[in-house]
Amino acid sequence: MNILEILNITKGTLINKINLNLKINKFKINSKEIKKGDCYIALINKKDGHQYINDAIKNGASLIIVSKKCNYNIPTILVQNTQKTLGKIASHIRKKYNPKLIAITGSVGKTTTRQLIYSILKTKYKCLQSQKNYNNHIGVPLTIFNLDETNEIAIIEMGMNHLNEIKYLSKMVTPDIAVITNIGSSHIGNLGSKENILKAKLEIKEGLKGPLFVNGDDPYLKTQNAYKSGFNQDNNLIAYNLSTSLTISKFKIKINNQEYEINVNLPKHLINDVLIAIHIGLYLNIDIKDIQKALIQYQSYDMRMNIIKVQNNNTIINDCYNSSFESLKGVLNLIKYEKIKKLLILGDINELGKYTKKIHDQIPKLLDQINNKQVILIGPNMQKVKYENALHFNNYLDTINYLKTKKIKDTLILIKASRLLQLENITKYLTNNYTSFSS
Repeated sequence: MNILEILNITKGTLINKINLNLKINKFKINSKEIKKGDCYIALINKKDGHQYINDAIKNGASLIIVSKKCNYNIPTILVQNTQKTLGKIASHIRKKYNPKLIAITGSVGKTTTRQLIYSILKTKYKCLQSQKNYNNHIGVPLTIFNLDETNEIAIIEMGMNHLNEIKYLSKMVTPDIAVITNIGSSHIGNLGSKENILKAKLEIKEGLKGPLFVNGDDPYLKTQNAYKSGFNQDNNLIAYNLSTSLTISKFKIKINNQEYEINVNLPKHLINDVLIAIHIGLYLNIDIKDIQKALIQYQSYDMRMNIIKVQNNNTIINDCYNSSFESLKGVLNLIKYEKIKKLLILGDINELGKYTKKIHDQIPKLLDQINNKQVILIGPNMQKVKYENALHFNNYLDTINYLKTKKIKDTLILIKASRLLQLENITKYLTNNYTSFSS
């Protein structure tokens, strides 16, 4: 689009005389990523993006969008709020290319569900999906900025910490399909109750133009008017005859009274996410045989339930991207059936607010179900968890120093915590990829 179009979208003010027909290539918020012909948007977030305008210009920016009056020798648009402008531009780009857009939210499982849906839909369609943890008022627009005329489907995650955040995102991108994976205790410290978490997640319907898909086994979602999937007989898509292990699950579904077996490289507590992905694939006319093939080939990544075989016959479950009470319960229920020795390295569950102690106090009951184990608890909240023979450490550095003194062999090692604790460094140490103690 050209500068005149951008000016009309942003409702901003021109600071200097410019060529309104000048074409702009990409919109960026990181001055280091700017290339010739790009627009740099100076966000004020953790850092003030206005401090990096000169860097953006040196790297080739042809337009800058600012919220502070300034004078540079390139086209400049002044707006009241650059974050809101980010959303306005994203909304325009979404309407311009108009892919079928799938929006995903939920307390846990958003990324796994997004990856599963992408794996299935890419067998037939040209798809764009969210990258990294781009699921908020900044990340969603950055994903939308990558749309082009070739994209038939966009799969977008939507996260939140408070009410009205998903409402804003949903109205921005107007989903054709929406997904809610579950209602858990994540962010309960900000929202106060699961009822309020449900209310926040249902905001995804604010801009929704089509159907809602939900986990029909979730007690808070099963009453919703939606496409439901799960193990409950009241669901639209039902899984049965489940067999599962650490690395693979098998189950059956029926489509038009025809039975099909599904094999996927995920454990039991993630099967509801798999079912939602299958349901959407069928809704979008993906052949069941292509769905079966895509799921057999699916591999998780990004520190979410990665199963890693390492030396001395040890197996690591690397699940330290995030944590909630529900996801911790799920993985502990999975490994309690494993007969080998277990080393449980568990860190704080964050963003629980006044519920922090109550939820952490429930962890010993989960640990009691696991036999043949050693427990390491990390972080200030886990320090307060009283569990017989558990070792407590302040951080991952202290934990690594302890592990250096031990010979670990023939052991299943679970590493799980909220992202802030950086427990992936323990995984790097155990896989011989740890190179420094810098955070």
